Amino acid sequence: MARILLSAAPWTYRQIRFADGQDPKRQFLGTHLFKRESTINGKMPFWSLLYLASWLRREGHEVAYVESYGTPVEAWLREVEVFDPDVIGLNAVTCTWGPTRELLATLKQRWPEKLTVLGGAHTNVARADVLTECPDLDAAVFGEGELTLSEIVARFESGSRDFSGVAGCAWRDEHGTVRKECKRALIADVDDLPFPARDLMRTPEAYNPRLNIYNRSNNTILFTGRGCPLTCASCHLPAVGALQFRIRSPEHVFAEMVECEDKLGITDFGFYDHFGIFSSREEDAIRLCELILESGRKWTWTVTFWSYDFSTDLLDMMKRAGCWRIDTVLISGVDKNLHAATMGSPLTVADCEAGVHRIADAGIEVAARFSLGIEGETEDEARKTIDYACSLPLEWAFFTPVNPVFGSRLWKRLHKDDRFVQDERSMNIFNVFYSPTGMSRDTLKGLQKEAYKRFYGRPDLIARKVLSLRDPSATRRNLTLASHLGRHLAGF
Repeated sequence: MARILLSAAPWTYRQIRFADGQDPKRQFLGTHLFKRESTINGKMPFWSLLYLASWLRREGHEVAYVESYGTPVEAWLREVEVFDPDVIGLNAVTCTWGPTRELLATLKQRWPEKLTVLGGAHTNVARADVLTECPDLDAAVFGEGELTLSEIVARFESGSRDFSGVAGCAWRDEHGTVRKECKRALIADVDDLPFPARDLMRTPEAYNPRLNIYNRSNNTILFTGRGCPLTCASCHLPAVGALQFRIRSPEHVFAEMVECEDKLGITDFGFYDHFGIFSSREEDAIRLCELILESGRKWTWTVTFWSYDFSTDLLDMMKRAGCWRIDTVLISGVDKNLHAATMGSPLTVADCEAGVHRIADAGIEVAARFSLGIEGETEDEARKTIDYACSLPLEWAFFTPVNPVFGSRLWKRLHKDDRFVQDERSMNIFNVFYSPTGMSRDTLKGLQKEAYKRFYGRPDLIARKVLSLRDPSATRRNLTLASHLGRHLAGF
């Protein structure tokens, strides 16, 4: 059986947030005073790699997972040297594609005999182009990677680097020619997927999800399905045909939760699908809640919701089963901008607002995410969204510039109109890397800071946070949020 190392190119939030560098003053303060960077967007492993790891281990391979966040390059390379893998599988997103190319060149120079394979969101769109752009890469996997990587490893184990006929990949033949295979069908039965290999994380307690969705220090993320039926303009999934969503059975999800507690002591969970079991199958969601209640286990959990037609019966069941917060995606307080961002979905601001109030009335906290700088949005309309956020019974809000993912419909439009003003390193939610239509880049950056100050500076919200000091877990959570948000707004 093969030895496989799964990881990504080493990175930090500051590297992707300030790809073009900082002014000397902030650079000095960040180096000598504010050494701990803000991770307001959460600090999590690459869950796709942990799913791959468990699949490969089930087939008998020996797998290692090396954390890339905050790991110095030389320390990362020592991990490769010590484990001595046959295959190195890397994950890359667009803003880390540059460092990934550099890392692949180093790997090929030091260990030319090792097979390097690349997957991830960027590869799903670029496909064979990543091989053209990086001559040091051996193969690329696009789409779901479990079956494809398994077949690649089997071929390599047999002594071959010829991957012709392996659906879902591109590869470089012995003459250096890049070859692209056909697309692989999605995995139909997602209950066949083994649970992600959380035990490969050396310090699971160090991985905290977004600051709005955890309740206890020992927590984990759960996915209840794969794919998404939504057609958001800034998302790459519609462009790669991954709209088909497949939901796991409530029994399979419950079994994963049981394993997390029994093996790792985890009792706090964040259901992270934007469109999963709680947003699409109410009967299955209720069944999952029933399983939790029948078990007598005292779990706490949060849900990311993108649906506003759920019933009060479901909310009541969720509350009793341990759900304490729901993270909604509200996007905008202006209907035309909401429709523009979601490619004409039937959602309205009134629908979203009614849903938020139903959640709050059920005794469940509500958090929300908003987008600023939607195509065609004016400065006045952005402020209407800020007003909208401040008017809702929200405990937490996250405001980001629109982030057109590489390959999305919006990205293609911006690329065609030559509106990108920064390179691929800046393509992430922390940066305005394009020219908006209804306002300047500086105005959009200023609106984001204004949104945070107005939302979190309200006397009524501050009073609620003070009252929450009686709850130790809420106190820790709010102080952590305040620390990270303060550093984020200050540029650290």
